[in-house]
Amino acid sequence: MKHILFVTYNRIGDAVLSSGVLSWLADRHPEAEITVACGPAAATLFRDQPGVTRIIEMPKQKRSGHWIDLWKQTRSTKWDLVVDLRASLISYALRARERRVLRQDTSLHRVPHIATVLGLTPPPVPRLATGQDARAQAAELVPEGGKVLAVGPTANWGGKMWPAERFIDLIRRITGRDGFLPGARVMLIGAAGERDAALPVIEAIPDAQLIDLVGKTDLPLTAACLERADFYVGNDSGPMHMAAAVGLPTLGLFGPSPEDRYGPWGPKGASVRGPQSFDEIISNPTYDFRSSKSEMTGLTVDKAHAAAKALWDKVTGQATAPRLSTLTVAHNEEHNLKACLDALSFADERVVVLDRCTDNSRAVAEAAGADTIIEGGWPIEGDRRNAGIDACRGDWILEVDADERVPEALAREISAVTQSSPPGVYLVQFDNYVGTTRVRYGWGAYIGASAAPRLFARGAKRWGRQRVHPSLVMGPRLGMLETRVDHLVDENISDMLARFDRYTTANARDLISSGKAQQETLRRNIRRIPSRFYKAYVRRKGYREGGYGFLVGVLAGLYPIVSWLKATLEPEVYREDETPGGDGPA
Repeated sequence: MKHILFVTYNRIGDAVLSSGVLSWLADRHPEAEITVACGPAAATLFRDQPGVTRIIEMPKQKRSGHWIDLWKQTRSTKWDLVVDLRASLISYALRARERRVLRQDTSLHRVPHIATVLGLTPPPVPRLATGQDARAQAAELVPEGGKVLAVGPTANWGGKMWPAERFIDLIRRITGRDGFLPGARVMLIGAAGERDAALPVIEAIPDAQLIDLVGKTDLPLTAACLERADFYVGNDSGPMHMAAAVGLPTLGLFGPSPEDRYGPWGPKGASVRGPQSFDEIISNPTYDFRSSKSEMTGLTVDKAHAAAKALWDKVTGQATAPRLSTLTVAHNEEHNLKACLDALSFADERVVVLDRCTDNSRAVAEAAGADTIIEGGWPIEGDRRNAGIDACRGDWILEVDADERVPEALAREISAVTQSSPPGVYLVQFDNYVGTTRVRYGWGAYIGASAAPRLFARGAKRWGRQRVHPSLVMGPRLGMLETRVDHLVDENISDMLARFDRYTTANARDLISSGKAQQETLRRNIRRIPSRFYKAYVRRKGYREGGYGFLVGVLAGLYPIVSWLKATLEPEVYREDETPGGDGPA
């Protein structure tokens, strides 16, 4: 591969987040000449990136003139690969052997989202390289002589800026006698146009302690200076992402921007916000995106300092390595439980929740070495799963049902991502089996699943209160693991039909208790049959599985109408639930 065109973003932060994919391309194709096309503000970021031989700046023009200019500058080259992160039409108007165009997906953090353009899992960590000249200048600006706390007290919008007096208090706590960086120098980072906003912080730092770089460095020099620091704390901004991309422990302060999409990425990154979520802030009647008033006042200095100290302890080894708990919820699964728990022996803790078991499940769990066993009765599936999550003590939690088996390759992959990822959620894929036959395609649409959010950091996932397929409240999606879980979903077709009956019964009870049964109609549910069959059999490629795929499609189509008919024709039968809900992946 000789010629690669990499079309990336205008904004500095987004451009930094794309640097991991760019670095992966350079590492994978060291012989290639890479042309980067981006906005002028971000252009110098790529000056010292390995493999980059040309940078095309794209200042915004009327009537999309910047895209026409890009086409004029690139049309004469026959590209081996065009990677377009901005989904422009230009990438289709160029001569290219291969094109990869990024599709929009707001459910993922930007780093794994960008990585989907090349199908990279886990996503490559953003990485900024610094040149020799920049490092030499940085050595003069930030000479050796003790620890350095880097601070980004500004942003491109006043709403995203934490009050200056709180930055001053936080700096004093961190660099004070009892702080984790006692006596550290303070490096202030920011753009030239943000100097007035940074002045209160600049003037509060003693001259002997201050390294004032606000508006005094370009992007490559800023990156080189950040390499010489020991810790970074700042608002959600380009410098925050640059700090994380040079490997600096980085704490991002968030308010009117979503940390689940833009938090600093990597094992040394963390985010903190006040009591209000991003959605709560922007939905407040007083919120005005045109105002420069800070929307960060809910974040206290105490909370920011605690988050900074926790991150410092983590990266310096004073905190223990991330622990993994596994959670297995079972109802009369003595025949499955031992094999499931044996395959989870790689975990630091194995938690088992036994829901109204009348068999020997407890004895099996004890013999298999389960660390915690909880027994009780939970008619609502989400309630019993949340009870299990609350009992887990690990930093990461892996949910594995009793009829599932985790192979060794997946155990190794889980260990790697939990050691290197920020808090969030990973999807785990399934190889579903009916008896001994693997049925990989067609699942979903209420009858089994091909993947589910099963690996998550503590606090990143919570179940709803539905009886079957409960809703989920989740933190940022970090991607999908490659290795699949073996799911022994059904023993045979009769077992599949029995599970269909249990699921529709539980869903009927949800329809009754929520009042939705009266809102539905027979005609609407009939119309769902062909659309859901099409989704399972065609879109999810159930046709590849022959008769099993056809049956999965039929059951997927019938699921809503059978549930509704049970709820409306026999409400007295299904009004109360005294049996466990769905037991498949959700």
